[in-house]
Amino acid sequence: MYEPKFDISEVADLLGIERLTEGNSFNVVCPFCGDRRGKMNFRVLKDGNPCNTYRCFNCGSQGNMLTLYAEMRGLYGEDRYKRAYREILKSLGRAGYDRLPYRAYGPSVSYNRERKEEGEQAEPDFEARSRVYESLLKLLPLTDSHRRNLMNRGFREQQIEEFQFRSTPVSGTEGIAKRLLKEGYSLAGIPGFFVNSRGNWDAAFYGRNHGILCPVRSIQGSITGFQIRLDFPYDGRKYLWFSSTNKERGTGSKSPVAFFGDPYGKVVRVTEGVLKASAAYAMSGCSFLGVPGVNQYKELEKALTQLKENGLEEVHEYYDMDKFLSVSCRGDYKESVCEACGDMDAEMQKDFLSCPYKETKRDQIQEGCRRLYEICHKLNLRCIQKRWDCTPEGIWRGNYKGIDDYWWGHLKKRREHEAENEYYCPDRSVHFLH
Repeated sequence: MYEPKFDISEVADLLGIERLTEGNSFNVVCPFCGDRRGKMNFRVLKDGNPCNTYRCFNCGSQGNMLTLYAEMRGLYGEDRYKRAYREILKSLGRAGYDRLPYRAYGPSVSYNRERKEEGEQAEPDFEARSRVYESLLKLLPLTDSHRRNLMNRGFREQQIEEFQFRSTPVSGTEGIAKRLLKEGYSLAGIPGFFVNSRGNWDAAFYGRNHGILCPVRSIQGSITGFQIRLDFPYDGRKYLWFSSTNKERGTGSKSPVAFFGDPYGKVVRVTEGVLKASAAYAMSGCSFLGVPGVNQYKELEKALTQLKENGLEEVHEYYDMDKFLSVSCRGDYKESVCEACGDMDAEMQKDFLSCPYKETKRDQIQEGCRRLYEICHKLNLRCIQKRWDCTPEGIWRGNYKGIDDYWWGHLKKRREHEAENEYYCPDRSVHFLH
């Protein structure tokens, strides 16, 4: 049996990943989505045998120790696992063992086995999933409060209907699943559906995840998932996926990328978030890709590859203006954080000329930008960075973080003076976008 020359615990230390627990199965701060609640798990051994896999139950990132190293170091190409293996050996001072056995970097048998043990269903084809989701939308309403919320984000009434926004139900979830089954659909392997304690199929809608249900559509137009804009954010989160991970016969969302616009266009814009991308498209008519998070780039690369095959030539990066956040310590980050800093004596506060929390936030966005630029370079696509609401020195002023907020702020003023149906595209007409 093949014994690896290192394990995922050593790789985690090599990459500087922060641990939350210890042992052969330990939790870490997710290096992809930043979750600190222990949702990212690293497993060294399973049943006494080397396993060396990771999985985040928040963002869906998963793989083995070489996948982790390659993703974190930005290694691409068919030989990236071989390069990762050799780089790790060299960094650990174990050069000479540079022949990489197939089992160390081949298909993750342990992951497939783990999925089966958890009762997670095999993923169906996207068309079957889309048909279930389309029928689900027909069973759900959109409340007046959610409709007003969407209109206050820049959507018109007709666009709200076209995007098929809905309100998540507060009860009757088992009945919804029963209706879908009665219509002849299979719910096995459909993210968001599971078998409850009564042995019946159910939908993973709860009071805690109540909000606006936002369909995620692929480049082909199929619904691949739903993101929920929470009415009452918690744990610092405003969005959740419609997912049934860790439920009996449940399935995770896999955090798909959302596309809005012309699949054969020469230019596409990239921003973070499904609702943000759809709002930006609604206001401008310009094609957008909405990624689940700035550092969730696997599906982004797949989408850009497909769009390039369709004729894509140029990508505009529209990630939030946190990428140019001033990191000066001004006591204006978050109340709880700043209060804790305020309890320090004057001598200790002198060490904080910059806010470490702001630095972390800025660096996370900038890392996501860098990943996008690398993907575009790999695909030979021109990539242009976009910025707005900046000082002459290039620092974010702090007024409009997202491009949707920025465009909506100016579009509201223009709509007051324009005819109801006049076409307006901020990407072309707002001269201070550069």
